[in-house]
Amino acid sequence: MNKKKLITVLAAAVAVLASGCASSPNAAAPAQPPTASAPPPAYAQNEPRSQTAIASEEAKMTADVNRVLDWANRGLGEDASPAWLLPAIRGNFRIFKQDWQIRDDKVLKVGVSRAPALNAAMVIADVQYAARLANQLKQAVVTKAAITLGSDDQFSVVNDAATKTTVSIAGQERLADFWQLNETVDKNGSTVTAYNYYVVYACDPDVWSKLVAKYLLDVTGNVQDQRAKQTIAAMFKEIDAETRYEREKSEAEFAAEIRAQQAALEAPVSPAVQRAAYRSGDPVKIAAASVTAADTDYIAALAALAGIE
Repeated sequence: MNKKKLITVLAAAVAVLASGCASSPNAAAPAQPPTASAPPPAYAQNEPRSQTAIASEEAKMTADVNRVLDWANRGLGEDASPAWLLPAIRGNFRIFKQDWQIRDDKVLKVGVSRAPALNAAMVIADVQYAARLANQLKQAVVTKAAITLGSDDQFSVVNDAATKTTVSIAGQERLADFWQLNETVDKNGSTVTAYNYYVVYACDPDVWSKLVAKYLLDVTGNVQDQRAKQTIAAMFKEIDAETRYEREKSEAEFAAEIRAQQAALEAPVSPAVQRAAYRSGDPVKIAAASVTAADTDYIAALAALAGIE
């Protein structure tokens, strides 16, 4: 596929549509505030345990004291953690779609932020939302590139291009938001108070497809190697289908990914190690490999919601 044809094919899918959405929610089922004090699960003697299960147990045992001081619509009787919130963060939007009367084919995504002031957290959440979409697409592109491309150098070029490529959220609708004022006391006795802000966006499937096409077009514009360009262009249908809807994560998987991302922030890895992580197909390793310093507050907000800071 020559460069001109490649750009024509991807650019043809780029036009953005406006999407319409939902009405106000019904009352959500009661949910308890996130807590880090629950005891680890008991296991039968000699029962095999997965790495993610072990990571989840260790996270609970070493978690900081975590308390929700205030939250959105508290005076109106809203729960400190609505029934839809944590499932949605883990990729399960069934409760949200029922409460907000959203069509099943709508593509829903969540933006997350953390900041000392509520107004700052609200603004950052929308910026972080676009960054989260770009990160999700980057993981899909780079995972396939790590397997398909023949050298670490080619992989590094694509990884760098994908990391620098941004996403526009035009054509998506801001459906709902929620915030919590969270107090964390770490193992050293230090207290940190911050606002965690969560925002839900929706779009039609064809709008998502155009977003994916535009992202891939922009990535190819930052890559000079012709084989890498062709490899990225051939990914469109697969990545579009793969990223359209979230894969639901278990509590153990969610905890393991956050722990791995926290570790990656402390000790960034080389491109060769990143490539090995993407080639492994392990979601925990891939999540850690995709982390950059810009993800610090985002990961902190996820950890606070899950009670595993």
